[in-house]
Amino acid sequence: MTKKFYFYFLFILCLISSEVKTHGQVSGEWFRVKLDFNLPHKFSFNVSGETRILNNQIFIYKNLIQFQLEYKLNKHFDIAASYRFAWRKEENNYFYFRNKIFAELNFDYPVKRFKFKNRLRYQRMTKNYINSEWDKIPSHHIRNKFEINYNIKNNKLTPGLFAEIFFPIQDFRQRVIDEYRIGAELKYPTAKKQSLSVGIMYDKELYLSTFSAILIRFRYNFKFKI
Repeated sequence: MTKKFYFYFLFILCLISSEVKTHGQVSGEWFRVKLDFNLPHKFSFNVSGETRILNNQIFIYKNLIQFQLEYKLNKHFDIAASYRFAWRKEENNYFYFRNKIFAELNFDYPVKRFKFKNRLRYQRMTKNYINSEWDKIPSHHIRNKFEINYNIKNNKLTPGLFAEIFFPIQDFRQRVIDEYRIGAELKYPTAKKQSLSVGIMYDKELYLSTFSAILIRFRYNFKFKI
């Protein structure tokens, strides 16, 4: 199992590296800071801020802030509701607001040194930028993200692999999949209640365009108990 994990980890890195060679460069970077608060009665709350940059035009194309309330159902399942406010650069090179709400079911299960995770998320998005009649209609998606992490013996590093698929649930989309992402990352605890994750991700959009990007992700997490 361990050898297979390392094989797939290297395979995804090689796959994304081949895309980098095809595109000639990494497409962008995502920077995120997240604050987690453990609350009484199995609740938790987190707030995160993120900046996304595209290298091909060297600009910040999106800033966002997200709030999430989570409830632990049992040892392996939890449910959560989130609101995300984004400020995004649209096709006319001006920034406009986007709003997203999420409802999700999360599952995790450890097997020896492995931890398997799955997030099933419903997403509803509205746009402030109206370029066509379709932009006036809120978009709805089901997103499923599968993740596997490996706890290396006598090492603080935790490598991980993930894949996420966006399924549209509106008939006019006329697609089974709107977008997919695959990636690999390394997580390192920098302090008792803090951690840094660095990863690389291939993102492919299929709806109304064939946009694809290779992204480097930096994420820093803080945990607090109330």
